[in-house]
Amino acid sequence: MEFVVEKNERLDKFLAEHHKKFSRTQWQRFIKDGAIKVNDHLAVKPGTALKKGDRITIIEEKLSAGEKEFKIEPEPDTPLKIAYEDKDIAVIDKPAGLLTHPTLSQRRHTLVNALVHRYPNIVGVGENPLRPGIVHRLDKDTSGLLVVAKNQNAFMFLKEQFMKRGVIKKYLALVEGIPKEKGGIIKYQIRPSKKNRLRKVAVLKEDISGKKSVRAAETSYKVIKQVGETFSLVEAMPKTGRTHQIRVHLAAIGHPVVGDKLYGAKSGLAKRQLLHAAYLSFTAPSGKKIALESDLPNDFQAAINYLKTD
Repeated sequence: MEFVVEKNERLDKFLAEHHKKFSRTQWQRFIKDGAIKVNDHLAVKPGTALKKGDRITIIEEKLSAGEKEFKIEPEPDTPLKIAYEDKDIAVIDKPAGLLTHPTLSQRRHTLVNALVHRYPNIVGVGENPLRPGIVHRLDKDTSGLLVVAKNQNAFMFLKEQFMKRGVIKKYLALVEGIPKEKGGIIKYQIRPSKKNRLRKVAVLKEDISGKKSVRAAETSYKVIKQVGETFSLVEAMPKTGRTHQIRVHLAAIGHPVVGDKLYGAKSGLAKRQLLHAAYLSFTAPSGKKIALESDLPNDFQAAINYLKTD
């Protein structure tokens, strides 16, 4: 969760005013516990002076981790579709509607709860106890392939690949409209919205002011085919890993993902954004080259079929 500072003020005061779930005293404790970053650096002093344009990041898992009574509950009733696994890793084909890991507002019924049941030894793997094994994530309503580490060595091995951009991810998106260009690269920078803490905003003109809230982002895309009269199936490949990156970039060029009301989609064809992580390629800790594909989910395919016959 990110915020952009609009005026100079104290960190603890800013948090208490913008996130009223906790009191100012509670925020002071969270800050000391390392749950807050200012411009990507941990802030440990409640009285840290903020300047206009600073980017505040709340590490939600650390807020939960501060609650002594909270722990991840194994959940056997959440099914997992395994696309690939060996002794070090598992690749999950995540359905839409399943949150990747617990948050402040949802503590159960996440992918992590199911993983802890299936792989008990995964507890403690990674850098955060509430995100065991999670190297990367998918939005709750985004479906598709996600790789999980079963041990710490595998986690570090995969993390390095992601940092060096050695992992290839391809997404399929049903978008509104017909792009004039059949392919290209979108390089709009991304920053948090000042009006809605859930949204990100594309910076349509390159920001060279040095503001810490603005992040470089790059997505390549190509139109696979036109669907119906006013929709398109697009393949998108993120070069960077910003939150909501593909959704923000496609909306910025005038073609929001169908069902994505957060970024301006108007069609009522789907109850969620029709974005699917369809391809994942990387090197496993064993040295084996992994390349996996995932078929379109039923709701995604149903929307395409409907448009073809409408």
